[in-house]
Amino acid sequence: MSTIVSPPPTRAVHTYATAASWLETWSDLREQGWETVLLDAHQGVEALLMGPPGRDRDAHRSPLVSLRLAAEPAPQRPASPSGLDILETLDAEMRIAGEEPDLGWQAPTSVPVRGKGLFVYPLGPARADVAESLLYRLAVMGDEIVQLDLSPHFKRRHIRQLVRGRSLLDALPIIARFTTTSNVHHTLALAMAAEAAWDVPAHPDAAATRVLLAELERAVSHLGDLAALAASTGLTVPQMEYLHLKETLLRVNFALFGHRYLRGMVCPGGLNASALPVDADPVPAAESVRDILRSASAIAGQLAHTPSFLDRLYGAGVVPPSAIRQLRPVGPVGRASGLALDVRQRLSYADYPPDLRVPVLSRADAYARFRVRVDELEQSLDLVLSRLSAWDPARLSHLAVDARAFSGPPRSAQGVGVVEAPRGLLAYRLVLDADSGRLDHLGVATPSARNWPVVPVAVANGNILQDFPIIDASFGLSVAGWDS
Repeated sequence: MSTIVSPPPTRAVHTYATAASWLETWSDLREQGWETVLLDAHQGVEALLMGPPGRDRDAHRSPLVSLRLAAEPAPQRPASPSGLDILETLDAEMRIAGEEPDLGWQAPTSVPVRGKGLFVYPLGPARADVAESLLYRLAVMGDEIVQLDLSPHFKRRHIRQLVRGRSLLDALPIIARFTTTSNVHHTLALAMAAEAAWDVPAHPDAAATRVLLAELERAVSHLGDLAALAASTGLTVPQMEYLHLKETLLRVNFALFGHRYLRGMVCPGGLNASALPVDADPVPAAESVRDILRSASAIAGQLAHTPSFLDRLYGAGVVPPSAIRQLRPVGPVGRASGLALDVRQRLSYADYPPDLRVPVLSRADAYARFRVRVDELEQSLDLVLSRLSAWDPARLSHLAVDARAFSGPPRSAQGVGVVEAPRGLLAYRLVLDADSGRLDHLGVATPSARNWPVVPVAVANGNILQDFPIIDASFGLSVAGWDS
């Protein structure tokens, strides 16, 4: 496998003066198969689009296109679109409405349910074990769940505000703590955005290692999610077996890169080679990964023949077709709902093979989400093994961080980076000071923020209260990825 890094994806930017023209273009492109990400509002609303594979994507032949709704005082413009018009990511829409009131953006509102015999069952924000802080309000009629309201932001860290005014390298350690289960992908998205802004491609020797880091992180995340799903059905033996494999892989991470969660390795321009352990050895690591792959396949096979497990997952938490069409969930949740989007395949960044297989199912229930994660786990471990077979840490010793390359004025005042995190599409938008290169604004679209609004419509879809823990675990979303 070659280790050539493609240059940062170029981006065509189209600016619209009115909300009506912006929304019309956005809607037309989405109907033609373009994948869309509503980023945020800073000097206007910006949506990022990725063209369908195998087609000329626009006049610039760019894989990424931004549709920018220019910022104008509210009295001089018609009303901006609301969440009812977009229905792509409710989190971004509520942030736009709250942070940029001059745009006149209308935030979506939920309609409360009322009725005789209705009981609201509150759960959280402090919940069992190590679960993150999130308040669920389950409205039930008997055992049937008729509505679910989610209340996040009990532990907001204001990361986007904390990095404003900082240099890129000063912001990097903060971004690496966005959410520990995806810190490789957050720093990779930031690095790709910076490489696009400064027009500095990543070093070719960093490509295979970036894939290795990303797939190790994906495998750790999926093992944890599968363990939680086994626990939700009362099967503690496979839960502990999955957690044992997760711990083994975390030790592999530490042996290869000096950190169990791989923090601090990815940086703009390549890798932080100074953090590599001097005794990193890919041979015993590969043997451990082979054992993990065999064991994980055996556990999944046993679960696939366990009636008490299958009976609880089949038909539980089905995402309605209307929600799939309007919200378009990403990551394993989207691929279990018939949506084939995988950024690794669509943009072919880093050193991913162009023929990457994407597991897609259409059942949209808890069992489909289980199967997609099982298949993706095996795929990630296979990718790890293929990279380890040719990985030589000694070759990476020259990939030191070059602070000078990203400290001066950027070539462009904006940069965008898009990756496929363990939970799905993750996009970063940097708005930089043209003279100093410091961050004026950071826009982040996380997969959890996009997918959390899918959970209520899946839960309140013919399920009973006893199904809730299973449905919740099958989504495997991060509150930290929402509470930024």
